[in-house]
Amino acid sequence: MKMKPEKNQVTWGITIFAVAVCLMLAYYVIFDGGTLISSISKTVDSLSGIIIGIVFAYILIPLLNGIENRILSPIYNKRGIDVSISENADKRKRSQMRKISILLTMIIVILLIYGLFRIIIPQLISSIKEIWNNYPVYIRNIDEYSNLFLANNPDLQDLIDSQLDTYYETLSQYVTKKLMPVLESNVNTIFKVASKSFISFIKVIFDMVVGFIVAIYVLNSKERFTTKGKKIAYAVLKEEYANEIISGFRFVHNTFENFIGGKLMDSLIIGIICYIGCIILGIPYPVLISVIVGVTNIIPFFGPYIGGFLGAFILVLINPISSLEFLIFVLILQQFDGNILGPKILGGSTGLTSFWVIFSITLFGGIWGVAGWLVGVPIFAVFYALVSRITNVLLIKKELSTDTQKYQDLAYIDKGEYKLLTDKNNTRYNAVNERSTFKKMFNFNIKTWNKKKK
Repeated sequence: MKMKPEKNQVTWGITIFAVAVCLMLAYYVIFDGGTLISSISKTVDSLSGIIIGIVFAYILIPLLNGIENRILSPIYNKRGIDVSISENADKRKRSQMRKISILLTMIIVILLIYGLFRIIIPQLISSIKEIWNNYPVYIRNIDEYSNLFLANNPDLQDLIDSQLDTYYETLSQYVTKKLMPVLESNVNTIFKVASKSFISFIKVIFDMVVGFIVAIYVLNSKERFTTKGKKIAYAVLKEEYANEIISGFRFVHNTFENFIGGKLMDSLIIGIICYIGCIILGIPYPVLISVIVGVTNIIPFFGPYIGGFLGAFILVLINPISSLEFLIFVLILQQFDGNILGPKILGGSTGLTSFWVIFSITLFGGIWGVAGWLVGVPIFAVFYALVSRITNVLLIKKELSTDTQKYQDLAYIDKGEYKLLTDKNNTRYNAVNERSTFKKMFNFNIKTWNKKKK
């Protein structure tokens, strides 16, 4: 006679097993978290090429879609070929169109990279070399300007000279007593570090090649990945939960695509305008300065200040007047970007106020460094939207309003009616009512307790 377990027993068994696994995982994370983090880091490092390819493909998806929807698809439609995603479409022609669009996308990317290495980078290298070669002249210029400024302030000059002498002596002692002995006694360590750096460089090149190949595969099969993801969601979860998850992924995609794509376009335009302005104003090294301003502009909020500071620091070594002109120009340029160009391109892609932008950059920058500065805002925007959505769902379940403005001057809610704090008398009235209500409840509880006690 076979003993068949009941349904409740199976459910309880699965529940106990799941709880035991969760407890073991929690114990492992709490008491041996370093090993877990190291394992995760090794796994991510081994998959770095694939991750690079996925990120690269994700960035190129808007370009691919633009080539397909605005160039290739109208050409096929004029020839009477249906290349849409419908069931009646010519799948062979659609596959052909996708391969052509991928080829055009990669050609554009390669041309951009070639232009970067052929035109911009040589100018950057020549500018840096010229700055390095003229470094003694720039130091002498700064010394002359500082002497001219401090000529009428002998006390301030004595203070600065004494501080500079102190710093110079401290630096000399550090180099002679600590740095040089370490370098002399650790020649093998330096060789190991150099060899590891060379191996790391080779690995980066290998990951880039793998990423380029993976990006082609992802671009070719992007609809297949999303379709299978939806299929799994509806197979595993209830329909309402699957709908929510798919809607959440769609929101995440739109947020990242709008923010990152818009920010890259905005920074490119700002870099070009900065280059034109530097040429007109006669500011030295316009390519170097414009690249710094354009690249740092990708970082939200703090980026313009970082770019302006770095550019002014380079120019102040050459000519302090040019540095002042550059600062004024960058200030005007960033006002144009923040009030006209940025809102026009980005719009309300994140829905975050300035406070939450600063908060997200600071938080994720501390966790992930420079990468956190770039992706912290859209990540926090997704989290912010999730909290807002959950809040609205809970309010709807309680049959309360989801309009934020209704809660601005709210004192309390009484049977669905929103009591507002409109003036001092009303505030006092509400406070008196709250105290009297509490007093009645307290007296009622005392009377109830005395009756039960008797």
